[in-house]
Amino acid sequence: MTSKSYIMGVDIGTSSTKAVLFNERGEVICREATHYELVTDETGKAEESPTEIFEAVITSIQGVMKDIDKTELRGISFSSAMHSLIMVGADGELLTECITWADGRSSEALENIKRDNYLFQLYEATGTPIHPMSPFAKICWLKEDEPQLFHRAEKFVDIKSYILNRLFGVWVMDESLASGTGLYNILEHDWEFEAMEIIKLTPDYLPKVVPETYQLHGVKKEYADLMGIPENLPFIVGGSDGALANIGIQATGRNDVTITVGTSGAVRKLTNEFQVDSRGRTFCYGAGDGYFIAGGAVNNGGKVVEWGLQQFGSEGEIMNRDFASFIAHIDEVAPGASGLLFQPYLLGERAPFWTNDIRGGFVGLTINHSKAHFVRAILEGIAFNLAEVYEAVSAPDDIIYVTGGISGHEAWCRLLADILDREVRVPHTIEGSSLGAAIIGMRSLGILKTLNLEQTLPIKAVYHPSGNTKKYAELRPIFKQVTTQLMASYSMLNSWQKKFDYNS
Repeated sequence: MTSKSYIMGVDIGTSSTKAVLFNERGEVICREATHYELVTDETGKAEESPTEIFEAVITSIQGVMKDIDKTELRGISFSSAMHSLIMVGADGELLTECITWADGRSSEALENIKRDNYLFQLYEATGTPIHPMSPFAKICWLKEDEPQLFHRAEKFVDIKSYILNRLFGVWVMDESLASGTGLYNILEHDWEFEAMEIIKLTPDYLPKVVPETYQLHGVKKEYADLMGIPENLPFIVGGSDGALANIGIQATGRNDVTITVGTSGAVRKLTNEFQVDSRGRTFCYGAGDGYFIAGGAVNNGGKVVEWGLQQFGSEGEIMNRDFASFIAHIDEVAPGASGLLFQPYLLGERAPFWTNDIRGGFVGLTINHSKAHFVRAILEGIAFNLAEVYEAVSAPDDIIYVTGGISGHEAWCRLLADILDREVRVPHTIEGSSLGAAIIGMRSLGILKTLNLEQTLPIKAVYHPSGNTKKYAELRPIFKQVTTQLMASYSMLNSWQKKFDYNS
């Protein structure tokens, strides 16, 4: 690969698509992002337009290609958000929008399926938690609630499969995304029989599963011309955003763990073994090249910090979206917020509970608590929840890599190091998933022999646990006990909200 030879990583996310051009050292040359809307309502809907996302992919690639000679581009590789579902009819007709991971409308249908089937063995076979986010649950819901539409379906696909079909006219799905559907047995490299029996579909209704390094050639001329790329350019199918984020920041060692807090959050660890949790707290998906990704995604991350800013920030902090000033308030009070605990479950929760019934709240509130106590309690609550997820995959010598927008705040990184009692590192790049896709692309094209870049990229900052770890070690079990004891009350409160038609 010469200095004038590049590869592009395209990350299809929930809020935007980013096309990022890299050289062989993993350095960013240029980037282009196109945003789109997530449509939600009180029913739990969380959908996006597949055609709008397709246009965002074209526009983003087009924007990057304006600055380079198209002969310098070696290939385009993809990353995509997990758990999306699109129902497609004859001749590619869209029967649904893109139903995202955040859509909760399948909750009731999933409960009905649980009553008639032992689904924990499905989790053990697929590594996908039994939760409304999964395409398995979404298909059960569509079959129950939209039977006429369901019977018109010819394919059930994800957003990346849809985009590649528009570009190449074939239905393919990478194995890492397939392993997050709740329908795929990653160890057998085939669709899981028990899951297919429950939804009463055959594999013909699903895309062909291919390796993450699989190449497609011969993009349709009209799109090649629009994007400004050669028609014979290799497109590498790539993988899921979570797995590729770990690969992108080169957290590929057996004790490397990433904790990401963006809008939501996640704990992820690459492993050579398929491992599920006896308590069902975590997922385990394929990551490519013989790796699996174990961990858990949480609903309550940066969105909860944003809520906290709106409720407890100053007028100036709210107006300017000044998260740095808002988060800095935690240093005004001691660790533990004088006994104020925050249950951060404002959006239900995935890991480690996998339920939409859970709720948020402050516990231990007294007249002596100030705004700074609330700010610290909010951040500590998010960190305590992530610590519960991390506990399921932890090992004594783990090193934590902190990513996502909040990783730029020193106070958050120090807090996480203390609560986890682990060294915390802030990696070199915010383009983890895009770079991970590019690395998969370089692996496919023979530029790399492994998933590791030839040169180690620098770490921006390192944080070590302080003397606060003992205080947090005593507070964590209290946080866990509060959550456990309130769970039944949360469920009753949720039922009351639904009964009286509140926006629950």
